[in-house]
Amino acid sequence: MRLSDYAVGRDNNFTLLRFAAAMTVLFAHSIGALGLPPDTEPVFRRVGFSLGEMGLDALFVTSGFLVTASLVNRGDLISFFWARALRVYPGLWVMLALTVFVLAPALTTLPLGDYFTSGTTWTYFEKCATLLGGIRYSLPGVFDALPLKGEFNGSLWTMPVEVRMYIYVAVLWTAFALLPALRPKGMRFVSLVAVALFLAIVLRGRVWGSDFNGANIRMFMYLYGSALYLWRDRAPMGVALLIALVAALAVASFDRTAFLVVYLVTMAPLVLHLAYVPGGRIRRFNDLGDYSYGVYIYAFPIQQTLAFLFPAMTLAAMMASSAALSVAVAVLSWKLIEERALGRKDDFACATRRLFTLGLARIGVAVR
Repeated sequence: MRLSDYAVGRDNNFTLLRFAAAMTVLFAHSIGALGLPPDTEPVFRRVGFSLGEMGLDALFVTSGFLVTASLVNRGDLISFFWARALRVYPGLWVMLALTVFVLAPALTTLPLGDYFTSGTTWTYFEKCATLLGGIRYSLPGVFDALPLKGEFNGSLWTMPVEVRMYIYVAVLWTAFALLPALRPKGMRFVSLVAVALFLAIVLRGRVWGSDFNGANIRMFMYLYGSALYLWRDRAPMGVALLIALVAALAVASFDRTAFLVVYLVTMAPLVLHLAYVPGGRIRRFNDLGDYSYGVYIYAFPIQQTLAFLFPAMTLAAMMASSAALSVAVAVLSWKLIEERALGRKDDFACATRRLFTLGLARIGVAVR
């Protein structure tokens, strides 16, 4: 069977997979929040990759796959951008309002007047709220004595990368606007070139010691997921291949360099196999809601707050308490903000089209 045989409808494990990936990032950050060495995690000690990094890569693979599918199936940039914006920004803005203007003022060592008049506070809010040109990490007087010194919400560093990838795939789609018949083949070709280029960049940085940017591997995973959607008619799928992918990673784990190479090649297909092949009762998780985003954007400040309030906390206690609090907040974020915002995406897209139509009509009258 091919990936295209599976990639139909919404009966899949993406919601569960993304939630599990967000939780692995949370567990990995628990180690850093307590100032413990990375090799506290057995997986990291063996292969040089933490479970958190793997979870982050899984999130980018699924984003690349699903976002590309969204654009191809909609065939409309207005609908695409509204769907992306309403998935990212409403939940993000509420989180920023609660953490920057409620949580941080309660924890800062500065007088409140100094905190609210500091340019750092407002620059942090502006950069994180727009996700343009990177983010800021610190708020004045907050978490300065913790192991992760001054980091208020380190997880947000990936958000500008994610938004940038949305723009790239939209630009690629637009590049073939005048030749739509060539669009499928053109996008497939460009996607392969982009994956090969970023694979070379990552290997050059991680194996041969060149300058390495952590964003590169995330972009590679996103592009790999995107390419697999575009090549879904050719991509093989099945239980036997799933077993082979897992076995390849297990065998390669005895050497870090070998694991890196095998990991880069197999991670995206493995994620998509896990999203589509296992069935049955596991699919009922879809009925609960998509809490992965809420966990991802709230967990880090929750963990830093716990480390600030309870500096002697054990790793197990940090993992359990931060997981419980993050999931609780994520449920509220999904039910009260994210789900409702996404429910309006078609309304906003229609309103935008009407505005464009009205604007073009007025221009036409003025020209005549």
